[in-house]
Amino acid sequence: MRRLLAFLWGALLIFPLMALEAHLKWVEVHVSPTVTGKADLTYITFWKVSSGTMHGFYLEGIGREPHFNPGGCFVKDESGRTYPLSVKRISSTRYDVFYGEGVPPGEYYFVVNFALDLVKEGFMGYTESPERGRLVFFHWAPAQWDSPLEHETVYLHLPVEVSGKEVRWDDVLRIGFTTEKWMNQRYRIHYFGQAFRGKFYFSVLFHRERLLPREKMEIQVYLPAKYFSLSRQGRVKSPGRGGFLHRLPYYLIFMAVVLMAALLASRKSRRRRLALAREEELSWVRDDWVPPRIQAHSFRRKGKVAKLDEVEAMFLLGASVNTILTAIAMGLQEKGAIEVLSKDPPRVVPAPQARGDLKYYEEAFLAALGPDGRVEARGVEALLRVLTDKISEKTWDCDLEATKRHYRKLLGEPQEFLNSRYRSQPHFVFWQSNFQEFETSTDFQSFMASEACHSACFAHDACHSACHSACHSACHSACHSACHSACHSACVSGGAH
Repeated sequence: MRRLLAFLWGALLIFPLMALEAHLKWVEVHVSPTVTGKADLTYITFWKVSSGTMHGFYLEGIGREPHFNPGGCFVKDESGRTYPLSVKRISSTRYDVFYGEGVPPGEYYFVVNFALDLVKEGFMGYTESPERGRLVFFHWAPAQWDSPLEHETVYLHLPVEVSGKEVRWDDVLRIGFTTEKWMNQRYRIHYFGQAFRGKFYFSVLFHRERLLPREKMEIQVYLPAKYFSLSRQGRVKSPGRGGFLHRLPYYLIFMAVVLMAALLASRKSRRRRLALAREEELSWVRDDWVPPRIQAHSFRRKGKVAKLDEVEAMFLLGASVNTILTAIAMGLQEKGAIEVLSKDPPRVVPAPQARGDLKYYEEAFLAALGPDGRVEARGVEALLRVLTDKISEKTWDCDLEATKRHYRKLLGEPQEFLNSRYRSQPHFVFWQSNFQEFETSTDFQSFMASEACHSACFAHDACHSACHSACHSACHSACHSACHSACHSACVSGGAH
């Protein structure tokens, strides 16, 4: 009997874990190095929880000494609500990213923000090129994951000022940014200026789709050393007190390591000088080298028109939020998904038997309804985020101006189209007046660049850029260079729990 009770009790404890079904859909990482080599990193992981309760996941292979920012670690649900995450170290390289109460089935952004000394970790440093002089390398890879990904995107925000959001090929050449040739074959690359405190900074996006489990997204780029003043790594501590004989084994080990490091560094330095001398093997920033079309400085295809529905097209054309919310509300009303209980005060509730074929922004609208039946400002912001996100996905390789011309010709001005489409419908005037408080809210273009869409540390939240679905060099530490790949490959993140 006791064994039976113990077995049943164990089954009850294990059952919730067995019931969890969660899948990691995609990962985006923002890396923002400073001139001294310190960096702000933000991992944005998008999870779909199909059943059970997800409390968190394991993060590994992000560096030896990350300094986590508690205020920048959180879960965000589809309605824009956030919940704080705790990060607990469970081994020398493994961290448990954890939300105690857990989240029910749905889609969630798990965001983890931390600082890292890239120089001390060996990911940044100085190197020499016979042709280009002194350079700074950035050789790093984000965490590898135990499941396949729809895509992984790395945003590298560099401390190099540019004139605006658009960065042309001539700007890249002037800045002196170079990378390994294999990166052009492996990733989609896009250049842009990231706004921050009234200035724009040179940023590079590396994008890869359909990653396999444990697939590594390695980044290796170079910039002229004039942009940086890298901090030195700490010195090796001297041995403790004791006689010469006591310290002799440490001396011998130290000398052996130094000799081996010098030998390896010498061989790597010679190979690096040869590689740098052969420009075609290292850099695609050449006058006589034409990058493949997919590697051009923009993914956008001239003349290509994105496929948008009416609400998305109106938002892209610059419709006010009042107009957008009215259009969504009228669409929901036509579907019988909402009911107007009273106009003064305004009270709106979802219909008891709402249709199941709602669009993503219609579901976001219903989620924005507060207990008092009014649309809450926070919910509107969440709706704008998801709307901007979806438009970005649909337009990432399209000609925005051609798309605007197409839908302006098809629909006309957004407000005029709204009037012609819905003015004769019941409650039209009510909806128009009910959203007057949002009249001054922004449109798609300015929302993409607003603080509501981008955080101060360059980390995207639910919004993505318009391109969304758009061996280290000789001066590395020889020990780090020799074991980095094997060590990094052994560290795999994931494991939802």
